[in-house]
Amino acid sequence: MNGKGDNWRGGWTPQYADNHNRIFGSKKKMTKIFIFDVDGTLTPSRQKMTKEFREFFSKWIKKNSFYLVTGSDLPKLQEQMDGMEFHSNGIFTCCGNQFWQSDPAVHPKHADLIYENKFKVPNNLLTFLGQKIRESETPVKANNHIEDRDSMVNFSTVGRNCTLKERAKYFEWDNKVSERKQIAEEIKAGWNELDAVIGGQISIDIYPKGMDKSQIFKHLEDIENVYCPDEYIFIGDRTQEGGNDYPLAKLMNKTDNCSTFQTDGWEHTMQILENLSD
Repeated sequence: MNGKGDNWRGGWTPQYADNHNRIFGSKKKMTKIFIFDVDGTLTPSRQKMTKEFREFFSKWIKKNSFYLVTGSDLPKLQEQMDGMEFHSNGIFTCCGNQFWQSDPAVHPKHADLIYENKFKVPNNLLTFLGQKIRESETPVKANNHIEDRDSMVNFSTVGRNCTLKERAKYFEWDNKVSERKQIAEEIKAGWNELDAVIGGQISIDIYPKGMDKSQIFKHLEDIENVYCPDEYIFIGDRTQEGGNDYPLAKLMNKTDNCSTFQTDGWEHTMQILENLSD
């Protein structure tokens, strides 16, 4: 092959791509990267993805790229996503303090931990949380109130072992009395280095300030830099101030080429995705 051909085989340079587009009139395909919360966004609260949404999502993922970001740890996410998580570009758990990527070469359902931010829970915070459990007037109480996920703490006065019926009952009660909001404000006032936000139906996520879901955006930009997507789209059910989706939504709302959507559940998420596909 002549010299020019050999030089071209060295790689697809930006200059060559520009010349190719100009000569042949090809157009760059618009690319979007979707970011999803999981609980209350892609699935019912602490339940598996519904059959209806799974059928829709299994078709949708064939044409789209997405990441997951959740306050839960990986085992809980896997219970809810039921294998669909391995079609993602990456999985951010514990409010972005852990990042996983699937490795089909090892096992179809294997994920590697790429990074993890460690967090040691202060003893005086544990004492405070224990006091709040005893003082709570929640209509129901189960077990597993304080869950240390190594990178963050998940706290619930009702307890994560509550039934779905008890979970719904607490959620309805909390919407009236704002127990979680009040406890979160007390934590932020008493520990300047910590943040506390409402997550899901029954709990509060606690972690060092800045170590929230917003931290994933820089990692995404670094990962996706080679592809230079045209738009990042985030969908979550707690994007209002005080929710664990809010830090990421707030950052993206101030960033070019970003869009955010508040969802009321998996049915609403399906409607959003259908509208975006039109």
